[in-house]
Amino acid sequence: MKLEIQPSFLESAIRQELPVRKGVLKMIEVAELLTMGELLNHQGVHLEKLGNLQGPDGSPLYSLRVTRSARAVATVNGEALSLRYVEPDHDKAYR
Repeated sequence: MKLEIQPSFLESAIRQELPVRKGVLKMIEVAELLTMGELLNHQGVHLEKLGNLQGPDGSPLYSLRVTRSARAVATVNGEALSLRYVEPDHDKAYR
């Protein structure tokens, strides 16, 4: 899948501890090789829609597993997955 990496994603990713930064790189490597359907069914990345939460443009928010606790938050723009930010605590990622 085509990935769009937003500046806010890079800024939040580089502030994370080393295990999360490594997880971000692995998640990106996997995500760019898979289709949206494959990402939705992938056990490691575990892409899921975040209920009724919306991004700044009104599009639905999705989370992707980075580590056991860290999540990346993204929107889907046509054929592209737009990575918005990384949150080290998965509960905070859903707010």
